[in-house]
Parts: sequence; C-alpha cells; structure tokens
Amino acid sequence: MDTIAVNVNSTASSAGNNVYISVSPDQGTSSHFFIPNPTTFRILTGSLPGGRKLTQPLVVRIEYDDDEVVVSETRFHIHASASTEEEAIAAFRRIFPGFLDLLASHEDKLDSYLQEQLAYLRSYITTK
Repeated sequence: MDTIAVNVNSTASSAGNNVYISVSPDQGTSSHFFIPNPTTFRILTGSLPGGRKLTQPLVVRIEYDDDEVVVSETRFHIHASASTEEEAIAAFRRIFPGFLDLLASHEDKLDSYLQEQLAYLRSYITTK
C-alpha cells in the first residue's frame, strides 16, 4: 500500500480565506488542489434580542466571501453578514427572530414553504 502525504496550508488573500492542498504520492510527482472559501460551522445557543432565546442549539455555517463573513442556518439559509465573524453572528442573532416576526405578521397570507419556515423558526425561538 502506498502512503500519500497531504499538507494543508491556510492562507488569506483578497479573495478571502483559501485552502491549498498539495498531495505528493512519491518524491517525483505532486498534485495541487485549491479549495476556495472553506466553511466552518458553529453552534449558537442562548439569548436573542428582544427578550427571546434559542430553545435548542442551532448549527450555523460560517463562510468567508471577499471582505465579508456570512453566517447562515443550514435548513432555510437565513443569513446575515458583516466584516468579522463576531459581528456577523451578532447580526444573525438580530435577523433570525426578526424573520420570525415578519413571517408571523403575514401568517394568513403565507404559502406552504413560508409556513414551514415559520414553524421552523417557532421551534427554535421562544420568549424567556
């Protein structure tokens, strides 16, 4: 069985964070792969603005797009962005319950897809 060494180097550029992978199966050959904008996941818990809180842990995706960090939940891709991860998460914490308020205010006019989103938001958000 041959052994393949994989070296992963992470660098930043004007195009955001990138991952470069070099695979060298032997001393004489090498293959290089470029993976743009790697994704990270975080778990959010706790308080939300307006005296609300998350009823259960919420997995969010963190992506880097040029000079912006995008935070989105993984089911409906509700998202927020900012210059830093911390600011983007704070923006997401404001937007997530705000979207609940928006959908709830038009509940009688929502199609089935938006009704499903509303039920999803209600399953994650409660008042303290």
